[in-house]
Amino acid sequence: MESLKIAIASDWYYPKLGGVAVHMHDLALHLRKLGHEVAIITNNRKTGKEAELKEAGINLIKVPGCILGSVNMSAFSRNAASMIPYIRDCDIVHGHHAFTPLALKAVSAGRKVGKATLLTTHSINYENSPAIKALGRMAFPYYRYYLHNPHRIIAVSRASKEFIKRFTSVPVDIIPNGVNVDFFDIPFSKEEAKEKLGLNKNVVLYVGRIEPRKGVSTLINAMRYVDGELLVVGQGSMLPLLRNRAKLLGISEKVKFLGKVEYSRLPLFYRASDVFVLPSLSEAFGIVLLEAMASGTPVIGTQVGGIPEIIDGCGLLVPPGDAKKLAEAINLVLNNQNVEKRLARLGKRRVETVYDWSVVVRKIVALYREVLDEVAENG
Repeated sequence: MESLKIAIASDWYYPKLGGVAVHMHDLALHLRKLGHEVAIITNNRKTGKEAELKEAGINLIKVPGCILGSVNMSAFSRNAASMIPYIRDCDIVHGHHAFTPLALKAVSAGRKVGKATLLTTHSINYENSPAIKALGRMAFPYYRYYLHNPHRIIAVSRASKEFIKRFTSVPVDIIPNGVNVDFFDIPFSKEEAKEKLGLNKNVVLYVGRIEPRKGVSTLINAMRYVDGELLVVGQGSMLPLLRNRAKLLGISEKVKFLGKVEYSRLPLFYRASDVFVLPSLSEAFGIVLLEAMASGTPVIGTQVGGIPEIIDGCGLLVPPGDAKKLAEAINLVLNNQNVEKRLARLGKRRVETVYDWSVVVRKIVALYREVLDEVAENG
């Protein structure tokens, strides 16, 4: 089949940390592996991925503008035609995150000049960004206008599909986030991984941003009732408060805040852990659950957003914000090897068959071709 020229656009690419950036980067690499020409269009700042993208043959296009909280405010205020020079040479324009200006304007520019246009929505709300929340309240008509421009919308979960349908009548397909299963399937046993990291207790792991909606304070509260230590990997505004919380509860020795860990080292942390917990109060998807499942680590999540769709009987679910119920679930895994092994096996099998990037990227390419055919038919 002929190769495609694809532009992937969003404000939410690196250096902004989070699931959207991971998704965009991995999608670009896997599209390139399939032989397609790929460009990433994002804000004009250092991403930290320049060398990797160059080596992979992926073009990184930086759009100048005033950036507020990762949002390109200049792109927000300009009309979509200003993005035409950036997308003119591609067949497909694929925006990521439905409430960021670069994604919306790139898609709208593509529609103006006859490209196939798609937009992936990664949210079940305006996202944990004061800038976007403020814009959302002021600019509901703005979003409704621009969200009618893509030919097709991709939602990463049923929950994110329900949210985006409030804004648009554009057809919505559900294609989940992907994960590189091989990257997380490292050749160490749990005991070997613990030894490498100097760990010798039951290990509970959290990986992600340290923000209010992630519910990490509930997890810290739960550790009062758990025999083991909690590793918190990530950065964010809640970090000082949570350190203080652990101190006040008298469990500082059980909670280790590790800050940012290099992505290349994450598989070791997942493998060394007895259970992974995502205690979110709001979550459209949760790529970290896929990473843990790919590592063969049992997972616990909350009954919010897209988390139940991912876990789907392959892990444990608890109500958000309930420290006692969360502690019970953690203890069930830590104290019962049969449960631990069964959940690890089920999670690994599910992630290999449903979420591996080799599966997900082909679904996305099939949708690209479907939209291209529709555009060709309609002239």
